[in-house]
Amino acid sequence: MKDTRALAPALVLLSVAAAGHAGAQEGSEAAPAPGNGPQVTVVQVPQAAPPQTQVVVPGYPQPGFNPDAHLPSSSRSSSDTSRSADGFDLLPDPASSETVRGTANGGFVLEGQHVPEIHSVRNGDTLWDISSRYYKNPYSWPRLWAQNPQIQNPHWIYPGDQVRLRDASDVGLPAMQRIASGRRKVAPQTIFLRDTGWLDDKKDDVWGEINGSPADKMLLSAGDDVYVKLDENHEVAVGQLLTIFRPLVTSGDAAQKGQLVSIRGTLRVDRINTQTRMIRGRVVESLDTVERGAKVGPVDRSFVVIPPVTSADDIEAKIVAALYPHAFYGQNQIVFLDKGEKEGVKPGMRFFALRRGDRWRHTLRGAGKFATVRPVIEDDRPAKTEDFAPPGDENLFPDETYAELRVVKVREHTATALVTASSHEIERGSFVTARKGY
Repeated sequence: MKDTRALAPALVLLSVAAAGHAGAQEGSEAAPAPGNGPQVTVVQVPQAAPPQTQVVVPGYPQPGFNPDAHLPSSSRSSSDTSRSADGFDLLPDPASSETVRGTANGGFVLEGQHVPEIHSVRNGDTLWDISSRYYKNPYSWPRLWAQNPQIQNPHWIYPGDQVRLRDASDVGLPAMQRIASGRRKVAPQTIFLRDTGWLDDKKDDVWGEINGSPADKMLLSAGDDVYVKLDENHEVAVGQLLTIFRPLVTSGDAAQKGQLVSIRGTLRVDRINTQTRMIRGRVVESLDTVERGAKVGPVDRSFVVIPPVTSADDIEAKIVAALYPHAFYGQNQIVFLDKGEKEGVKPGMRFFALRRGDRWRHTLRGAGKFATVRPVIEDDRPAKTEDFAPPGDENLFPDETYAELRVVKVREHTATALVTASSHEIERGSFVTARKGY
């Protein structure tokens, strides 16, 4: 027997259409035109797809589970790699009205948070805590340090100190506009020198030595008073700040051109005896332990990167030391050159590190005799090897630039430079050159 269930929808539509046509004939006096029968529209109804069976595996997330639902927006996973930068939207307390929103340049904006002008430091306060309390972002503590120049060391603040929370330009603004912003307070590309420095002259840059202390302890730190014997031909004033340092042992050209020192802290001059040339001062900053015998002097503590300037002459210099005593240097590191103002070096000049030859051939010099032994691929005899000597004369190869340095500070016979770009490591003792017109 033929199955007629598939034709049922079409037949129902046909009978309904025919009945509607017949009703029109009864209610109308005009007869239909000869040869015109009832209009029939056949519509095929698609069959419904069978429901899919949901497979649930015990111990695994259920269908529709969102693993990021409990995380803030800044911690949620993302598979979109086409975004050029990420933002964030932090709301640490759901009941709070303060929200931190990220900006395109990496700053942040606080909404609904009123920041007072001054905060009085209490016992146990740190810049990290103060920034977290008022800005809702502890990582903004460098901003506090930048707009409070009276703070010598960001790790040491004392009860009763007045910390400015808003820039002076924000004073007088309406209350709704007194909101912490992501504006930069420190000039871009500023380099801060922390625990290592360079002396151009070992004698003139050393002004005195710590001889003793009224404190009954061997290792001194911030807050301790010290006695300093001031050398001849150097004068200081009450309130002047001097750097405490200890010389580092260097060899070769670095020992002849200058002195690399380890910065231990900062000394403030409190009293001066002009007859004995003894100074009573206080250690206001300590990066490391301060001992008797440490030297004091005006060691630079910061560098500022300046725009590049063209060189008037061809100058060749040598890297004699670095801010950190490493064997290899790279991008964003500070190095010291053996040429200075007397040789025509000026701040902003660019030096280029050049190298000629085959780099792989250079590595063979310390690799041993088996580094150039290789199997003979073109010989079908077993276990045949040969000594491979690279062909050609290296002196005929062109010079290749692999690093660029920019001078940030110039002294009489030395210069401080920042490695702005490098394709591979720079070795101690490498030669760099400044080209005329570049």
